[in-house]
Amino acid sequence: MSRIRVRFAQSDGFAQIAVVLGAFGVYEAARLAMEPNWAQAFANARRIASLERVAGLAWEQPLQRAFLALPDLVSALNVFYFVGHFLFTALFFLWLYRRSREGFRVFRDGFLTATAIAVVIHWLFPTAPPRLAGVGLEDTLLVLSGIDIGSPTSSALSNPVAAVPSLHAAYALGVGLGLVRFARSSLVRVGGALYAPLVVLTIVVTGNHFVLDAIAGMAVLGLGFALAAWARRHPEKHEAPAGRCYN
Repeated sequence: MSRIRVRFAQSDGFAQIAVVLGAFGVYEAARLAMEPNWAQAFANARRIASLERVAGLAWEQPLQRAFLALPDLVSALNVFYFVGHFLFTALFFLWLYRRSREGFRVFRDGFLTATAIAVVIHWLFPTAPPRLAGVGLEDTLLVLSGIDIGSPTSSALSNPVAAVPSLHAAYALGVGLGLVRFARSSLVRVGGALYAPLVVLTIVVTGNHFVLDAIAGMAVLGLGFALAAWARRHPEKHEAPAGRCYN
């Protein structure tokens, strides 16, 4: 009997992880299916740059200039941006499922809801990343590695006009909060507290997002968790009415 329970738990765990990874795959497919509206994306990027100047948040250029003095570090940040961050997010969910099933469900629902909201915003408000928007920022991947991902000439490989909100920032905040909440090691909890700021630094230095993109991503994550929590408290609004038997 104990073996059956273990096998069931393992199969359920694989299924739950598959749901999360599958949802992220659907997000990427939906993003790729959107035809980039470059004119609107560039205009929206300039609006964000202008708003940042007014708000005193135009930190991208000085940060990037400072870090470009360390090209090896920036190359490492490029790899983390395009590969490491999403791999780490997947590993976080594997770890969280083993640590807390209830925590896994809460974070799964919050992440998936936030991702769905982000897709809608990407569609309604296409925005080019600063590295492509002509606002004085370099495409660090192209400059340091000669790899062109996400420009108008390579848009078939990705949808680069989905900068707002930044799901890198959203997921980083969620992962960080999860580590702080559920990790037993104080060192891991400290790492969790630092994770979101480090990811925001990465996405800004590499020219992939404005600061406001990151703020928007974190706000969307908060909204996703709030809506998912509301749905859990009101399950009857999402279930088909059960059949009734009348005497």
